[in-house]
Amino acid sequence: MKEISERVDRALVLQEARVERVASQARAGFVALIAAVALLNASAVTARSNSINFSALGAALAYSLAVSLWLRRKGYQATMKYATSLIDLTIVHLALLAYAFQDIPAVALKNPAFFIVYPIIGMTVFRYDPRLTLVSGAYALLCYGSLFAWVAQRVPVKWGDYPSELFSPDVTLVGQLTKLLMLVVFIVLMATLARYTRFLFHKLIRNELQLRQEKEKIERELELASQVQALLLPHACPVFESLNLHGATIEGRSVGGDYYDLIPLSPSSLLLIVADVSGKGIPAALIMSEVRAAAHLCASMGLRIEETTERLNRLLYESTASHNYVTAFLAEIDVAANRICYINAGHTPPLLYCESEVHRLREGTFPLGLFPSLAGAQAQHHELVPGSMLVAYTDGVSERTNSAGEEFGESALHSFVAEHGTLDSPVFVQNLLAAVKRFGDDRPFEDDVTLVVAKFAGPREAAA
Repeated sequence: MKEISERVDRALVLQEARVERVASQARAGFVALIAAVALLNASAVTARSNSINFSALGAALAYSLAVSLWLRRKGYQATMKYATSLIDLTIVHLALLAYAFQDIPAVALKNPAFFIVYPIIGMTVFRYDPRLTLVSGAYALLCYGSLFAWVAQRVPVKWGDYPSELFSPDVTLVGQLTKLLMLVVFIVLMATLARYTRFLFHKLIRNELQLRQEKEKIERELELASQVQALLLPHACPVFESLNLHGATIEGRSVGGDYYDLIPLSPSSLLLIVADVSGKGIPAALIMSEVRAAAHLCASMGLRIEETTERLNRLLYESTASHNYVTAFLAEIDVAANRICYINAGHTPPLLYCESEVHRLREGTFPLGLFPSLAGAQAQHHELVPGSMLVAYTDGVSERTNSAGEEFGESALHSFVAEHGTLDSPVFVQNLLAAVKRFGDDRPFEDDVTLVVAKFAGPREAAA
């Protein structure tokens, strides 16, 4: 609450300073407009009236310039809103009082200059301070009441009626009380409006603070998720005599659940996993940690890739909400047998570059965690020849967009693999990520980007 009050106070001071500057400019413009009207009507009124008019206008103009100069040199002070409002009202009533010294004192109570009081009081609403509105209104009533009492000593006041008030020099109690009643009602309405706008101001600041706190909470959650994600990814690629491995993950603005792993199974084989957990933040990171732990456990037990996939699916189905799932690509690469066995569980199809051709490894089953058992979870096999390259990735690569909203797309990725499939894994990963970033006009990645490449050298290349 203290922070909200302090924020409101600071915001109100800034708003009051802004309104004071606007009021100063409006005051100068209004005085200039009235001066132009007075000049046009100068020939139609008495010299004494012109003297009063231009004296009041001169005083108002000098006062307006003084306020502008003060604001420019010394800035705004909180008491200025009271001072300027009361001085504006004083100038109006002094001008009305000056009219009372003419041949017909009642002119002071019937002069249209009185209606300037309404916009002066109305301007106080923009300070969001009902007390200022009430103080200014009470002061206006006091000034006009004093003026009425002074004129009543020189002009007989009749009970009268509205025609007498409007169309004769007479001062009627009915007419003056009606004018004061209208002013009271206006003051009450403006004070109520000022109070309501202040309430809205408080609510706006409170909502802003709550949104900021929520944003900070989300940022802390994303930072923690990023730390969890970094800890779960491989810190170094395992070394195989005839297999060149390289993987990379680039975090996007929103931390997701990208995961890859390279788990040695024997001196000549490994389990490659690339997965994407639905959702973002801490929940996705926790699911990712669960997948990693289960995958390492299955690998240590020597399970076949079909069994590993089934167990991962059952674990996720039983331990996560129905809307959570994981797309995954699991591949067992055996360099001694020159073979790759894989299952694609609803994941973006990896690409296999083999003998200058690019194959999409799309065969598989549903994403993990959606159903209690998987249909069609049969491993697919591909023979590897020297120079074969497996490129597995998450949708952050293919769905990267440029300024026109166009996606990088699987076709562009297919063409890139076909043209650069002869590169070593680290160079290939570096070049592909650079190409994807350039396609997005070098903007930061919106989503996590994960890329894993396995280049098979073959027994003869390895021996050379």
